[in-house]
Amino acid sequence: MSKTKYRHLFAYLAAAILIFAAGWYGNVWCCKNTLRHKIRLIQAKGIHFTSPLLDIELPEGIDINQEPIPFKRRIESFVQKQIQNGRVREISVYYRDLYDGPWFQINEHWEFNPASMMKVPVLIAWLKRAETDNSVLNHTMIYDGAVDMSALQDIPPAYTITPGQSYTIEELLHYMISYSDNNATALLYNGLNLQELYDVIDGMDVHNKVKGDSNYVTIHDYSGYFRILYNASFLNRDMSEKALQILSKEDFQGIASGVPWGVQVASKFGESGQDVPVRERQLHEFGIVYHPTRPYILGIMTIGNNIEQQKEILRDISKLIYKEID
Repeated sequence: MSKTKYRHLFAYLAAAILIFAAGWYGNVWCCKNTLRHKIRLIQAKGIHFTSPLLDIELPEGIDINQEPIPFKRRIESFVQKQIQNGRVREISVYYRDLYDGPWFQINEHWEFNPASMMKVPVLIAWLKRAETDNSVLNHTMIYDGAVDMSALQDIPPAYTITPGQSYTIEELLHYMISYSDNNATALLYNGLNLQELYDVIDGMDVHNKVKGDSNYVTIHDYSGYFRILYNASFLNRDMSEKALQILSKEDFQGIASGVPWGVQVASKFGESGQDVPVRERQLHEFGIVYHPTRPYILGIMTIGNNIEQQKEILRDISKLIYKEID
């Protein structure tokens, strides 16, 4: 080969290398700068002398190494199949790895009535009050039994408070969360002022929409409660531990039925639909699965016409994700 041809060959190679390097650098620069704008910092209001950072959320699907979560497509495929087969009309899923923060959501724009899952901010509001005076949890309330709020529940509580009996605030919190007792909830709710609840909702990055007599949230809207509880950055560490310990006593078998026996789950379910058309029955659950090495948040919200089938879907999605993590 002549020297002239060698020069042309080297020139082409050098140009190709330069173009590749420029493209690679441009892609990295673009990704970094694009991601920078999408990173969400959740900060407490009115903080002056300590760090206001409650949580940091990288763009969806990205972890600290900027690698996508590999099993999202398998969960999407499962969700789509349940909808196509008519087992459920709508499903949204939220997953977040609590080890280093990658997360994803499926059908994130759909809105649901969280129903009994709104008992979680009531729990947090009482524990926030107890931060300054722990004796609050020993104060008592009497249930007069005039109205049985648990009669409105599709999934009735296994245990409910007794008319005429006195209960401490801490006992009522356990009835409200462990058994989802609406009568205990009514007492606790009426014992708060609305600003205490607003402070919880605003301070935990929850975007709650009120329509008529109901609340509506997306799957991501609701995730703030569990993200920030786990980080102990709204309640102090002792009260965050207490909140999650109470949530770990829930007796509903949805997400928990999809993980091996002995793996703890701190969660809250919600259901609604007695007063709506049968195809509009809603069943949801949100919680933290304490996998031995990689704990994660899992939230599933559904609308369908068969509560038992929807409960099976909660279990099946939980089982699929735990298997992927394991």
